[in-house]
Amino acid sequence: MTINTRNKTIIAGISLTGLLLAVFLASAILILKRNLTRTDTAVLLASSAAELVFAVVAATILYLSFRKTKSPEIFFFIIFVVTMSLDSLKALLLLIDVLRLSPYYGVFLTRAVYFGRFFGTLAVLFSGLFSLGAEYQRIEIYLGAAFLLAFALSAAVTIDMTETDSTMLYQMGNSRELGIIRVLFLSFGVLNYVLYAIQNSSKDHLLIAVGLALVIAGREIFSFGRNPVLLIGAFLMLIAGTTLFGERTHAVHLWS
Repeated sequence: MTINTRNKTIIAGISLTGLLLAVFLASAILILKRNLTRTDTAVLLASSAAELVFAVVAATILYLSFRKTKSPEIFFFIIFVVTMSLDSLKALLLLIDVLRLSPYYGVFLTRAVYFGRFFGTLAVLFSGLFSLGAEYQRIEIYLGAAFLLAFALSAAVTIDMTETDSTMLYQMGNSRELGIIRVLFLSFGVLNYVLYAIQNSSKDHLLIAVGLALVIAGREIFSFGRNPVLLIGAFLMLIAGTTLFGERTHAVHLWS
């Protein structure tokens, strides 16, 4: 993949986050007009808005900072950040019941949210693999594999439209097993940076691993948390982790 193609891919991802932000704002306005802002829905809307704004701003800053740098690690990290924006589709589920739309729309939205989570998980895993020396020329193969696997998983899982979880999504079958797999993949992604740091005595890569772990933890809290204090802490973790990951990655490529 050439730098030009990679940059176009990132721009497409940032454009998607912008589109989702517009959709979210329109949905939030409808919800406010119908006075649906109970405490739980207000927290859901606020957390979705914060995650969307973070995804747009962080992805844009990272793109501008690394648009001329051959860094597959930062490319997959940006993909991970972009996939966070798909969590905002949870807000649309609030409208489905009120507008008396078919629950099949909710099934589609639930699958889209889980697609984002699966895709983001694989992006973290592949980012770590490239830190250990995977070939840059294979980047499009890894990206395509991540997309197809995430799509296949999100399309294949069973969705129970009669039950919702704590974040308004329809209940997913085998959620425990898939959750364990996600945790393992995310852990392997961070562990790859730690292994590189140990093998090469690289303090920068150890800090990159810390930054990545902070962002992963922040996203998981946003995905499943409802406590406002925890969500504020998660937002700070996203900012701190992304800053640390970006700065240390920039330092590594500056001297490479």
